[in-house]
Amino acid sequence: MSCGGGGEVDKFWFLACVALISLSCSAAQSNAVPPVVDLPRGETTRIPSPDKKWVLVFECPNNCSERKLWVEAGRTRARRLIRTFERSLSVSWAPDSRLFFVTDESGSSNTLSYLYDPVTLKMTNLAEWLVAKDPKAKAYLGAGHSYLEARRWINSHELLVTLEGHTDQVPRVEYVLKYRVNTDGTVREISQPPATRR
Repeated sequence: MSCGGGGEVDKFWFLACVALISLSCSAAQSNAVPPVVDLPRGETTRIPSPDKKWVLVFECPNNCSERKLWVEAGRTRARRLIRTFERSLSVSWAPDSRLFFVTDESGSSNTLSYLYDPVTLKMTNLAEWLVAKDPKAKAYLGAGHSYLEARRWINSHELLVTLEGHTDQVPRVEYVLKYRVNTDGTVREISQPPATRR
């Protein structure tokens, strides 16, 4: 039995492969992890969401005498203030643009991280999730020097988060705890126990 029309069959498979590659590239781009942006980096910094529907705008005029983070709607450019800051911060959009995180280096001995919804501006304090799931986090947060940092997005639903620092009392306990934190509040520790120094 002869199929005939070999050229047409080859053309069909070629077009099918091109379509499949295009879909794969689109999926890869939509799952690409956006960078973490450290601020300030000038008087005004604009950080668009991956889907281009939102823009985070950080303003730091007059030698950073004011530090304000806004979220701006991509089409209308309507702005809403997220909050003001005292020191440095870092931000990153989730790959699907549904959330972004802010790590606030609010003091020399304290750093905290938050999740925000750009639509409602609902804020989630990651420290509260860690304390609820891991007793060690409760013992270390706010004790001595504690730095809770969202490091990066793993995917659209998970963050790599670290809690590190040391206690001030003797014996001093130094710790580096690592977590995978899901946007549904699930927390999984992926680190080793802390070390005690005398």
